[in-house]
Amino acid sequence: MNLYRLEMKKIRFSTYLWAIAGIFASLLALGILFLFIFQIEKGESGIPEEAQLFANWNGLLALTTALAFVCFSVLSAVIAAKVVVSEYCGKNAVILLSYPVKRKAILETKCLLVCGITTISAFISNILVVGIMYVTAHVFTIMPQMNTEHFVFTVLISSILIGILSSAVGIISTAVGWKKHSIIATIVCSLIIVCVLTNFITVSPRNIIWVMLAISTVFVVIANVIYHILANGIEKMEV
Repeated sequence: MNLYRLEMKKIRFSTYLWAIAGIFASLLALGILFLFIFQIEKGESGIPEEAQLFANWNGLLALTTALAFVCFSVLSAVIAAKVVVSEYCGKNAVILLSYPVKRKAILETKCLLVCGITTISAFISNILVVGIMYVTAHVFTIMPQMNTEHFVFTVLISSILIGILSSAVGIISTAVGWKKHSIIATIVCSLIIVCVLTNFITVSPRNIIWVMLAISTVFVVIANVIYHILANGIEKMEV
């Protein structure tokens, strides 16, 4: 518990709260814009093919979730770059490696902190964005098609999975940044991963839970393997 408190003091969590609030505001603005795109594109002949994602709640959820994945994956990499990469590759490395605490315990604390902040913030943000979008749609009588009976459950599960997946991307990016001794490499790695993965989230909006579950499972396994490689590497670092 003392390690967690120490890390929370070191990272100045209030700075990241502002970043999380900014991400939430941006996602909400885009989500509401998506609703009005549906309203604008809807004509007498129906919804154009290129606007089909905006025509139902599963499509809108897939879009907002994909954008949340991009934002929180990069945020996870930024926090990890500050908490892990800069600490082990900077001037503080000597002090950090001299602590009378197991190196793996310190690294585990740092990584759990990164994953916890990412998962919780992504979960709350995605739920709030979709919830406010739903209320806004009713206020302005914009009614995308509801093509699932368990939409609330879908939102909850997809929000949890997006947090877990973003955390996994952060851990993978951390290992790359540590290997390269570069904060920039950490962030660039996360950007490359999200560029590749984002389209997969929107490929099948009706099956978003299964798509997200499959991607998350693969990346959690990869992140776990890479975390152990990172831990072993830090264990062998010389003071």
